[in-house]
Amino acid sequence: MLSHDKTPMIRVMSLALILMVAASFAMAGTKKAPSTEEQMAGLQSMCDGSAGDRSARHAQEALYNRLGGYDRILELTTEIVRLHAINPEIKHTLDHVDHKMLAKHVADFMAAGTGGTTTYTGRDLPSSHAHLRLTDGDFLSAGGDVIQAMKNLDYGQDEIDEVVCILVSLKDQVVFD
Repeated sequence: MLSHDKTPMIRVMSLALILMVAASFAMAGTKKAPSTEEQMAGLQSMCDGSAGDRSARHAQEALYNRLGGYDRILELTTEIVRLHAINPEIKHTLDHVDHKMLAKHVADFMAAGTGGTTTYTGRDLPSSHAHLRLTDGDFLSAGGDVIQAMKNLDYGQDEIDEVVCILVSLKDQVVFD
């Protein structure tokens, strides 16, 4: 049975507010935005605090199914790649990359990792990301695109929370600084 404790949702909403405030400070040129380290710590805290609820949801129904199956995941990864390609902070990482192929590889990875039957046959995360020399700032920017893509496709907050926390758990495999 799922907990009706609203604490994880409050954490997610608080984190979203922190990220929105940080973005508005950055656009306004104000220097009081939370640091990258503070934002990363906030994400980790949010994920640690929601672990039980996320696990219970996954036990009740695999995230793969709640994301809508493979075709819907491919739609999501296509939207994420589209947003990355127009994001001034990280679009350079997609130079000379086949966007359609990238979206398919990411969809295969995501489907396999969220309870689907797809087999991922691509490269591992460290070898496929090492040449990009991503920073925590890049990771946060890319994560913002993931959240926006999920909102664009009308995913619920629980699914957004779970995908973000999966990404946070994988951060050290893609960010090496």
